[in-house]
This record gives sequence, C-alpha cells and structure tokens, in this order.
Amino acid sequence: MSPANFAVSLTAALLAGCAGSVTVPRADGSRDNRLEEESVVPSINPIAFAYVVISVADMDRALGLWVNRFGMQIVTRRDGTDPGLARAWGLERDGIIDQALLRTPGQSSGGVHLVRFKLPGSAVREGAATTDLLPKSVDIAVRDIQQRHDELSAAGFQFRSAVGRMVNNGNEFLEVHMSAHDGLNLVLLEQPAKPEPVSDKGYGVAPQIIVITPDNARESVFLQSVLGLPALMHNRIGGPEIERTVGLPAGASLDVRILGDAADHYGRLELVQYEGVTQRDLYARARPPARGMLSVTYFVKDLPGLLVRGRQAGIVDHGAVNSVFGETRMASIVSPAGLRIDFVAF
Repeated sequence: MSPANFAVSLTAALLAGCAGSVTVPRADGSRDNRLEEESVVPSINPIAFAYVVISVADMDRALGLWVNRFGMQIVTRRDGTDPGLARAWGLERDGIIDQALLRTPGQSSGGVHLVRFKLPGSAVREGAATTDLLPKSVDIAVRDIQQRHDELSAAGFQFRSAVGRMVNNGNEFLEVHMSAHDGLNLVLLEQPAKPEPVSDKGYGVAPQIIVITPDNARESVFLQSVLGLPALMHNRIGGPEIERTVGLPAGASLDVRILGDAADHYGRLELVQYEGVTQRDLYARARPPARGMLSVTYFVKDLPGLLVRGRQAGIVDHGAVNSVFGETRMASIVSPAGLRIDFVAF
C-alpha cells in the first residue's frame, strides 16, 4: 500500500482456474491466436477486487516485470482483439489488441489485468504530483525489502527514497516507492511481524491499490453502500517520516481508510485523502486508452442486486458481454472520486 499499511494488506476475486490462451501455429509459421476455454467456475469474492486494470504500451516489457521479476502466474493470455470488452469500455471494436490476466501463485484475488490498446494514450500519471487526485499506486508485498530494493536498483529501476520505516500502534511497516513502466508508481512494503503470501521470487501482487480522493468519508460510504465493502481500517497519519517516504510537504497529513475482505490477503482498496495540500483532479485521464492504472474489476454473483443498489449512483448495465472473461454479463460504475469499477457476473 502506501503511506499507511496499517491494516493487513489483502485480496480480490481472480479467475481461479480459467484457462490461458494458446497460440496455434499455422503451416506458414504465422500465429492463430485463440482462447482455449475450460468450463471451470472462477473463484468469486465480491468484496475483493479480482483485477486491477493496467494499460501498457509494451506487453513484453510489462510481463518481464510482473511475471519474470515478481513471479506472477499467467492465468489467461489473449493476443488479439476483444470487441466485447472494447464496447464496454467505450472503444472501437479493435481498440484492444493484447491482454494478460495475472495472479500471485496461491492467491485467488488481487490480480493484474494487463491491456495493450491499439492506440495507447499518454500516461495517467504523467507530470502528476504526489498529492494529485487519481488512481495512484499498486502495492507489492515483499520479503526482505532491502534485498528487493537492491536487486531492482541493480536492474535499473528508480526509487523515490531509501526504504522507510513507520510504526503504528506497535506495528512496524517498511516501504519504498518505485517507478515502473507507463508511469506506474509501485509501493514495495513489508510487515515483518505479519508477512504476506508471496511468490517464490519474494513478491506478492496486489494486497491493495491506493486511490487518492478529495473526500474519504464520502468515498467510503459509497463503497460500503453500493459494493458492500467492509471498512477495515481508518487512521490519520503525519510527521517527518511519512513526509520523507511519500514525498509530502512539511506539515501535511493523511486520512487513510482500507476497505475489503478481512479474511483475504489480496484485493483491498486503500483510500488516501491528503490534508493541507494543493491538488489537481486528474481522474479524467484514467480512461481507456490511457496508459497506467485505469480501473478495478470485481467478480460478483448478485449483479441484479448490485444494479438496484447502484441505480442512483449511475451504474451502467452493459448486458451480455463476450470478452476475455468469457460469455457473461457486465456492469460498471464510477465512484465519487472518479475511479471506474467494473463488475463481471458469474
């Protein structure tokens, strides 16, 4: 997470057991990219996000980080168009040209949905200040954070600062912020007394993502009433260590709230409201085909009930959609802050 890993980082609903795409070679050596689907019911946790959607300009480069370095599994790879999902996202039929669904081994939530658009836009976080309003960061749980920092530094990745240490209610948290592809901000974090599940490479994705809001109370009420997300933690933080680690002006403080499933290790939402700072609202940037973190996706069983709860908040029913998730029904909503949330019914 970010300035406050003051609750156990955790979970969301991923395609547990969904088959990957296969590349079928033709006689001339070219590729016929088709999805080989298995009739396996995905793991559904409606209070933990299944995937965070990250748009990339270079799929191979992105997979090199998330799979080769972080040790995530490829659940599904779809090299080709996805007219159904493109329509739900307001794009032309051929607007999406490559996708990969990833998860941390052993976890059924908090996955990463990498998408490459036909015409990638500018990065969501390009020129953004630390405190600007937008989807900000993806948490990466780690073991031996200094070793992870050193190996990534040696590979050419840039960090904002040295590893920072914070203590809250007797609990120790270590974290450091790293820049990645397409303007992404990644937060490596370690809780020595409460280690998170990680891959055999020492990384776990994604305990939670960080969303900057202008009004945490309003955002939290929305997420609880419409999505049914339990509130797990609320804290206010300030002081020199946070200022140095996160990159805040002196005297600034944060209101931090975490919502999700207390029983799951991945897929939570961390809401951060900066107090005493100047901000720009950049959520309009976080729309396809921009690059970087765009949205989150939840798998749900009771989509009709969700449509009723979200009616006044502007939920959109996309109807039957045949996409990388298979043949199912989808809906979407935008939170008060501006975060897009997609729902896939199973």
